Amino acid sequence: MTDPTQQKPPVSARLRAVSFRGHKSSGDSGPGRYYPAFIEGGLSRAGMGAQVAQHYLMYEALEQASAVLHERLGTRFHFWLPQLHRLPSLTDDLRFWWGEQWSERIEVTPGIGEYVERIRTVSVDSVPLFVAHQYTRYLADLSGGQAIGRMVTEAYRLGDGPGARFYEFQEIDDAAAFKDHYRGLLDAEGFSEAEVEAIEAEVWEAYRLNNLAFSDLESRFEEYAA
Repeated sequence: MTDPTQQKPPVSARLRAVSFRGHKSSGDSGPGRYYPAFIEGGLSRAGMGAQVAQHYLMYEALEQASAVLHERLGTRFHFWLPQLHRLPSLTDDLRFWWGEQWSERIEVTPGIGEYVERIRTVSVDSVPLFVAHQYTRYLADLSGGQAIGRMVTEAYRLGDGPGARFYEFQEIDDAAAFKDHYRGLLDAEGFSEAEVEAIEAEVWEAYRLNNLAFSDLESRFEEYAA
């Protein structure tokens, strides 16, 4: 008989704990100059577009991996969740900040390049590692990302128009309920202990890579300030 005291917490609780540590570590070096300017209306159109372009590259890689897994596994791939997909909204935002030629301005800087390459390398062939990146990005968007979206919309006086549509999930009526649903998917998937440990490690790696990508923006603050 299994000793209940030796049972590990559910996957969702374990990943939440990793995310908590990841958020805490992200703030250890302070916010720098780019992020406060970003949420307070202090960036130029070039600077805002650079942030959106980073997101575009991340989600392009992630959503391509999702499509590949969905095509390969069909209904066995329980994390095919197109209501989360961000590329259409990011395209609208890039067009707003950079105009119709937005795609010609996207630059793969070193940090974002490493992040995107990691997603492409591990996510297409591994559901657990795909889930690590899906969880890290989208659940953050449905949590603290909602407050960020409101601040950016107000700071840049965007109203109901584009510019921060990335933060809007039109197909999700109740973010809290959807997050509960997602955590239920995690707990019901039947990941092995080795797979859960791999997911935990990859979530931590995703935070490291996100910080690395953000450092690309911070290093060019003078260029991006309004």
